[in-house]
Amino acid sequence: MKKILLFVPALLYYLLIFILSSIKFQIDAGIPSLDKGIHLVEFAILGFLLSLGFFLSFKTSPRTQFTWVLISGILLGGGIEIYQYFLPVRSFEILDLVADSIGILIGLLVFLFLSRTEKGKIWTERISKIGK
Repeated sequence: MKKILLFVPALLYYLLIFILSSIKFQIDAGIPSLDKGIHLVEFAILGFLLSLGFFLSFKTSPRTQFTWVLISGILLGGGIEIYQYFLPVRSFEILDLVADSIGILIGLLVFLFLSRTEKGKIWTERISKIGK
């Protein structure tokens, strides 16, 4: 049961993304595809938080953990895009889903990189004790 605690940050962050995805934003900074960059960053953070949960909770192969992070992250991004399709102030965009998916991958790779550094190993070891 305590292992679920490691997923709480990802769940809360996804809830924040979900709430914000219900609101119409008009960003006009003169930068083309700025919204895709925002999708990329917000889902990179989600990918990192999902990695935290999957890699520190489950004792399976790294390949399986990697796959679960990618699949769950892409499904969560797809869920938001489908939800937005039904909102009058938002729309479904396949390029948003692509940016979300790339963001999940980036967050996952950042987690893997940081967890293999000396400080990262100490940090992940301390956090993984929460799940025990």
